[in-house]
Amino acid sequence: MNRSFVSYSLILFVAIVVGTVLNALSREQHVADQEERLTLASASFVSVLEQAIHEKVLINKGISAVFEADQALSLPQFMRTAETMLAESEAVLNIAVAPDLVVEYVYPLQSNQSVIGLDLRQRPDFARGVNRAIEQKATILDGPFDLVQGGQGFILRSPVLVTQNSAEARRVWGMISLVIDKNMLFTSAGFFENSPNLELAVHNHQGDLLFGAPDLRDKDPITAPVQLYGVDWVVSVAPPDGWAQSSPNMIRLWAVVAFFTVLALLVMRAFNWAYSRRQRAETQLMEAIEALEDGFALYDKNDRLIACNQRYRELYRVSADAMVIGKSFEDILRYGLKKGQYEAALGREEEWLAERLRLHTSYGTPTEQELNDGRWLRVVERLTPSGNTVGFRVDITSLKDALARAEAASAAKSYFLNAVSHELRTPLTVVLGYNTFLANPEILPTFRALEDAVLEADTNQLQPKLAAYNDDVKRFSKQIDTAGHQLMALINGILDLAALEEGTLQLRRQVVSLTPICKSVVEQLQADAEKKGLKITIEGNAADVFADPTRIRQILYNLVGNAVKFSADGDIIIRLSTSNDMVLVEVQDCGDGLAPEDQAQIFDRFGQLDKSNARATGGIGLGLPISRELAELHGGTLEVRSEKGEGSVFRLKLLAHRDQTEAAAQYR
Repeated sequence: MNRSFVSYSLILFVAIVVGTVLNALSREQHVADQEERLTLASASFVSVLEQAIHEKVLINKGISAVFEADQALSLPQFMRTAETMLAESEAVLNIAVAPDLVVEYVYPLQSNQSVIGLDLRQRPDFARGVNRAIEQKATILDGPFDLVQGGQGFILRSPVLVTQNSAEARRVWGMISLVIDKNMLFTSAGFFENSPNLELAVHNHQGDLLFGAPDLRDKDPITAPVQLYGVDWVVSVAPPDGWAQSSPNMIRLWAVVAFFTVLALLVMRAFNWAYSRRQRAETQLMEAIEALEDGFALYDKNDRLIACNQRYRELYRVSADAMVIGKSFEDILRYGLKKGQYEAALGREEEWLAERLRLHTSYGTPTEQELNDGRWLRVVERLTPSGNTVGFRVDITSLKDALARAEAASAAKSYFLNAVSHELRTPLTVVLGYNTFLANPEILPTFRALEDAVLEADTNQLQPKLAAYNDDVKRFSKQIDTAGHQLMALINGILDLAALEEGTLQLRRQVVSLTPICKSVVEQLQADAEKKGLKITIEGNAADVFADPTRIRQILYNLVGNAVKFSADGDIIIRLSTSNDMVLVEVQDCGDGLAPEDQAQIFDRFGQLDKSNARATGGIGLGLPISRELAELHGGTLEVRSEKGEGSVFRLKLLAHRDQTEAAAQYR
């Protein structure tokens, strides 16, 4: 009785200790998981915030580049340029240009006319940021400032640097100032929509709150720095209800501990009954063996089967009938060989059998075995102290398939990196090469001829020399512009793919007529088609759709562009029609067509059917995969119908627009 009491007490004590330790470990793991989640969340917000700031800096630098090229830019030209560059930048309130630090240009003009004539040197609150931008000759983000429109905002300042000649050092001609709404800068990324269970705050290096929860610093937050363009901010993230003080799985954990404690007490009680203990142990052993997800078999010293579970028989279905207690391992193997169960043994059965028996008795490294139904097994065999042989069979078919997919993905990735490297390098080489001529005009024979004519002051010779030099500049500029747009299209494709994978691509839907978009695409590609002797025609009409016009145009440009790219001669036809509330756009080319097995592959990312042709046709295989995902994002489909040697027809199918309110509700 005393011995039993001590045993039961010991089990309870161990259970309490184990439960306490597991609970503490579970809490630590939960806190670590929280910290990891918050760290990733803060890093994600910092990345999105820096991307938003970089976007505004690119706008500022673009305006600066315009004035560096032409300081006499007219107001209408400035307004058109500013309107284009600010078209999709919601957080920007206005942009002002201040030659000699006095504001002369501002966009939009209607609500900012009072800014015209403002001398930035006379505003003490602006002086620090203006002086830093001039001294460093770099873009500076300053603020926040109280805005006339209400609220607060930041000002992004970029100096305009010009030179009179190549020997003169660059000087500050003026200042570009971009006013950014503070709250829109921080909220435009939609961070809180994606992370509702987090609290976030942004402080500057002085500790002043810029955005978010005011008391977040008291909650021991995870922090991440934001340091760019002169700012030094700290992003803080914390759980709204504070850090966990206990494990969320505490009740479940203690329930498991209690379960095993009761089980241990029952087992201890069972040990008091010797006979029942033996039967219970045998029963539990067989149940445990049957509960294993892997195949299990036990052979005696003479290599005869003692026991195996049902899973073992299921893995070797062909030879399951031979798995009788007392049957030798070799006899079971020979039965399977006779039935053709082992793929590697076909045609060399006796040689394979000898090798398999040697491995069976060597108890060495686990081996892999392929069966005739395509499954793969991991074979593990060990010798027990009593001389028996224990064998495990683990189905690793899914692991093999995953490994094959990983190897294929790695190969696709390698090709993608090589293709991207080439595609980026080629236009950049053109841009840099031609830009050398523009940066050093004395290299050009036309410039030297112009220079000689100017020195000789012969007016009759000066005009044609000047025209020749101007033709060279225009020709080189056109080459640079073409290469730059090619590079920008490639980068935009990669960015679209990243946005689709992350699920962050947003559609701006409106009622769209497809005919004008098709005509615009045809006009843009007409010159390339005519060079190859191709004719592009549009047939039929279609109902309006409720969609993002920019993305629909992107899909059609990819389809028609591919038709032009892969057609040698003939006609390219764009057909528009409406059928059963569905709008159909078909693009028929006159190319070589596709074999049936290749028609699904063209929609694989980074895939081209003939990778050796990638250099000749250009691209890295992003156009069609992105187009299909954009179509599906609109609730439509993109399919191909083709025969080898007969050309291809790509069909875009979208829901026809019925009522704007009804359509908008459908796509929520």
